[in-house]
Amino acid sequence: MVVPTSRRSGPMARWVKVLNAFVEREEWGTRDLAVSIDLSRSAVHRMLHEMAGLGLLTPSKGRGEFRVGPELVRLAVLLADHLDIRHVARPVLDHTMERTGETVILALYAPSRRQFWAVDAAESSHPIRYIWESLRGWSDLYVGSSGKGILAFLPDLEREAILDALPDPVPGLRPTSKEDLRHELAEARRTGYVLSRGERFAGAIGVSAPVRDATGRVIGDVIISWPDNRSSAEKETSAAQAVLDAGEAISTGLGLRSG
Repeated sequence: MVVPTSRRSGPMARWVKVLNAFVEREEWGTRDLAVSIDLSRSAVHRMLHEMAGLGLLTPSKGRGEFRVGPELVRLAVLLADHLDIRHVARPVLDHTMERTGETVILALYAPSRRQFWAVDAAESSHPIRYIWESLRGWSDLYVGSSGKGILAFLPDLEREAILDALPDPVPGLRPTSKEDLRHELAEARRTGYVLSRGERFAGAIGVSAPVRDATGRVIGDVIISWPDNRSSAEKETSAAQAVLDAGEAISTGLGLRSG
């Protein structure tokens, strides 16, 4: 006999199902919500009213429908304030450095400036390594994997606004037309990562992948960098996979759900 999902899940799991539904849609009535999350109408009716009694939900203008309430908003804001991205990312940075043997950097994006800055790193033990502190100041998005790992994955309108503001050819360590840059960013979206050689600093190779928050918004990237005298095609391929795994792990730690 197959036990229905609604019977297998405990009370807390059912509440989580209800709350997740309000992430997907602003308002729910009992009938539609019960169908959507595969629970009985009586169970959903009871939970909606219990949550409303606690201020987690509030009745909406639609008859019998509910929306997110003030107490749930308050809790979400307070919990978000306690979520330190560096705390979430640190174990991932350390693991990725051990996996690759190279410096792994976490950078964050400032939309108001359309720039990024590095906030933490797990440094390689090699005597010759990337000096990540060079990225602690404000840096542009269009040069190197460290910036392009963010730029490539921004929403189309935001990315195009940044590109439109650039001169043509784009300034940097090598002349690049905006059309070439667009092709490069499109390829990054296809593969999920950016690889650059000597763009920001001569002799440095970098590979990066985006970091996203729980809503899927790009908030920064994770970068692996090393000197070109330690590089090979095999190393670049393995580092690309490592940085993809790191970006996904940090994003998951920030609440992003896969799929």
